[in-house]
Amino acid sequence: MGGYLISGGRLLDATGAAPQDGVSVLVEGKRIRKIGPDREVAAAAETLGGYRTIDAAGHTLMPGMIDAHCHISYGDILSFEELDLYAGVEYRTLRAANNARKVLRAGVTAFSDPGSTWNISVAVRDAVNAGLIEGPRMASAGRYITTFNAIGSPWPSWMEHPKSSFAVLCNTREEMVTEARREIKEGVDIVKVAGDGDVLTGDAELAGSIGLDDLRAIAEVTHRLGKVCTIHARSGQAAADAIRAGFDWIIHGSYMSEDDLDVLFRNPTPLIPTFSLLVNTLDWGPDLGCSDFILDAYKDEVERLAAVVSRARAEGITIIAGTDSGQGSVPYGEWHAREMEHLMTYGGLSAMEAIRAGTANAALTLGMEGEIGTLEEGKLADILVVDGDPLADISVLQDRQRLAVVMKDGAVVDTEAPIPEPARYNWEKPMLYWEDPRMPTQSFVREHATSKPRWMQQQRRLDAAE
Repeated sequence: MGGYLISGGRLLDATGAAPQDGVSVLVEGKRIRKIGPDREVAAAAETLGGYRTIDAAGHTLMPGMIDAHCHISYGDILSFEELDLYAGVEYRTLRAANNARKVLRAGVTAFSDPGSTWNISVAVRDAVNAGLIEGPRMASAGRYITTFNAIGSPWPSWMEHPKSSFAVLCNTREEMVTEARREIKEGVDIVKVAGDGDVLTGDAELAGSIGLDDLRAIAEVTHRLGKVCTIHARSGQAAADAIRAGFDWIIHGSYMSEDDLDVLFRNPTPLIPTFSLLVNTLDWGPDLGCSDFILDAYKDEVERLAAVVSRARAEGITIIAGTDSGQGSVPYGEWHAREMEHLMTYGGLSAMEAIRAGTANAALTLGMEGEIGTLEEGKLADILVVDGDPLADISVLQDRQRLAVVMKDGAVVDTEAPIPEPARYNWEKPMLYWEDPRMPTQSFVREHATSKPRWMQQQRRLDAAE
């Protein structure tokens, strides 16, 4: 059996140990056979039935990145209409397969998908595992379990909830438990609950849309059937109740009070803050026409979330990197590594802590802590060879040109062959005449329009003459 000798690099194994220079990694099949001084590993390589050498001199060897919050079926959406209504399940699935390739080429060798339209995430996961398509390894959820009063139900109550929605409407405990059972039967790894809303639904700070006893019922049946559960919980009470109920990790947690944090500290539960959607929108949303209403709300949420993460870090809570990729300011394959930088900038994590958040810590969201997330002998060979030192400048991980080698399962990923950028069909987007919500009233045209009716132009000349 052949393999790879990755020689002469600087080892950043993400265990928390200090980096080591002059280290080689021997890959045999899908796994790491040996890590050590160059000469020892080179000798071990000679026992293989042939191998290829990757010269990593001047480069950093580290685990492949893991994004714990990536929605592969969404399609880089910009609205609830686009998420829930547009593009059929068949096209969405093919589009998701193409986007999985983008994510892998960004150095993300694994991701957790906590919420899918239809059951597309499970299908993509299975296709990757079967070798039908190229992509990262995945853990997949189905549709969110939502009530009328959470992010999964943005539609008017008089409208039938779309079956194409990213969420299933469940307003009783019996419906919630039944939905969890159904999704598990259909192959999910994760059951996802919509615990509250966000700024887009106008209720980011709701006390929580699902009660503690309902959450306990969901967690009980999920765990009984050998799966895990997580929750979209921006509100403090929703997060605290999910922790009390035994949920496996919390997503967001932006508005947790001191009392809510006390629940977290007494019941240590991993936290995926997800700064990227917020901060990237603040950075580039103004250039793309984002409303002041959303920008102001995100500024407030970033400040609140930064305080939560800082307190959680100080108490030793496991912080995990996740981006919410697949929507808005976090398109596939672009900014997965930036969440680690945000955790440093806003949450106060060190570079090593941030890297572990995006590797070792995130492995638990796939249930693969013993297999991926660190570079250790016997583990799966998900490896990056990075031109630069992420501990000195973590932003090098965002530059795909600095990812000299991306390896998943002991195979080098082709990052050179172009991935076609598909055209956008008109039925993938809401039909809008224009993005600006203002209407061309007479007063608007008088004040702002470049082209005006002749009679307005004449009136303007008369006004000027007077």
